[in-house]
Parts: sequence; C-alpha cells; structure tokens
Amino acid sequence: MSYQKELSEDEIRQVLKKPNPISVLKMVWALIRSFFKEKPEIIILTAIVLIMLWGNQGNLDLLKLILKEWSPPGVATDTRTPILSWVKWDRELISFLSGTFLLVVIPAFIIRFGFKHSLVDYGLGLPSKGKRTVGLVLFITLILVSIFPFYIASKDAGMQAVYPFYKNFSSVGEFIIYELCYFPFFLVIEFIFRGYLLLGLSHNTNIVYSPDTGKYSVYSFGKYAITISMLSYTAWHLGKPLTELWGTPLWGLIAGAGTYYVRSIWPALMAHFLLNVFLDGMILHHLNLFPG
Repeated sequence: MSYQKELSEDEIRQVLKKPNPISVLKMVWALIRSFFKEKPEIIILTAIVLIMLWGNQGNLDLLKLILKEWSPPGVATDTRTPILSWVKWDRELISFLSGTFLLVVIPAFIIRFGFKHSLVDYGLGLPSKGKRTVGLVLFITLILVSIFPFYIASKDAGMQAVYPFYKNFSSVGEFIIYELCYFPFFLVIEFIFRGYLLLGLSHNTNIVYSPDTGKYSVYSFGKYAITISMLSYTAWHLGKPLTELWGTPLWGLIAGAGTYYVRSIWPALMAHFLLNVFLDGMILHHLNLFPG
C-alpha cells in the first residue's frame, strides 16, 4: 500500500494550506503508518530494530536484564562465571547464535512469508552461472587487497585487545573449532547489511509523494542502497578500534558494490570470514598465545 492511499492529494494540500495541530498530526501519522506497509520501509525498520536487539557489535546488552551474569563477548574471559559449562567461549557462541536468529532467521521469515520473495533475491544463493566467475574474482580480490592491511592491523594494540574475542586456547584444534563457531558472525553481518538491506532495498520500489511538486513518483534505491548499507555498517562499528573503524567504510563500499553486481553475499562473506581467521591467528602469534 502506498502513501497515496493513506492520505489523498487533496487532503495533503489542504493541510499544507491551512495547517492545525490535528491535521498536521494526521498527515504525519499517515506517513508513519505507511512505513509499516511498504517493503523498503519494512526492511529498514526491521533491520534497525533487530540490530539494536543484537546490540552494538553483538554485545546483547539487553540480555543483562534477564541474565545477571551476562557479560559481552571478549570481556573478562578468565574470570567470568560460565553460562554454558560445555564450551569455554560461551558468551561468544551465544552472541553468534543469537545474531543468526535475530538477523538471519527473522529477516528470512519476513522475506519468504511476508514479502513472498525468494531468499536468492536477497543474496543467500550462490552467484548465478553467468556471474560465478565474477564472484570468484571478487572473493580473490577482497583477499588480496585486504590481507596486508589485516596483517598490519594484527600488530595494533587496540585490535589485540579486542580480537580474538576468546584467546585462551589449549590446542590448535580448539582454535579451529572456535573459528568455525565464529563463522555465523560473518553470515549475520554480510546478510543483514549486504543482503537484507543492500539487495533488499536495491530491487524494491516505493511510491513517494513530494510536497514541493504535489506529485507522486515511483522511487527505487538502486545502487544508492550501497551507501545506505555502508553507512549503517559503519555506524554499527562505532566504538571499535580506530584501525578497524576507518577501514569499515572502505570494506562496506567495496564488498557492497561487489555484492550488488553478483547478487550474492557469499564471495564477500567467505573473504570476510577467512581474513578474520587470519587476523585472529596473527594476533595470537604476536602475543605469543598461539597454541602449540
């Protein structure tokens, strides 16, 4: 349903000509109501709410309200009270899995049963046959242009204080298991920012009323969804070490543009994951904490 159906053109002109508190509130409320009935607005609003529920950088801050012993991933790993007795990195695992539910499963449910769209349209499918070579080149390019900056970042004290979230590994096997558990974190990030937001906004159109011209027009975000994705992705990284924060817009633009063309999150996702495995390993090496 469009904004035009919520408030007629004549009603809008009347409000603009002779405004009063009631009529202005009616116009504003009509616009807000339309947000919950149009796909682009639903995508943006649900993404914001779900990202806030997961918390800044996946800290799940709201969980503290019902679980007093909760502490964010990476905090006081030596002294914190265990929540899951069978895994050392319990906070981290809870955050990764909660993020998967909030930012992958719920949006996928909205896409499939609310919009009745295919999940492939939102980047969860592999690149189509005609774009697989481009996807592979994108993956390799992201690795090649990022690996040296990631190596430099591994020597940064701020990055070493944050990554890996859990550092007390007793064996290489344990480190590998942790990194495999870490994979959902990157599925979450790449899907919500590059799949749900970017690809979702890029192909969903909207009907927009212009008070200046008094006319309605069909609007599509198109390639500008890359910028929206990048800005939200960067905002989510506020509070991260400066080395990472200032690299975030660049990654957001490159990975976003690549995802926009191949229509799949998997090339950027796999590059993002493997680069961070490399980062974790190098940090442990620099700190003399790598097991074995």
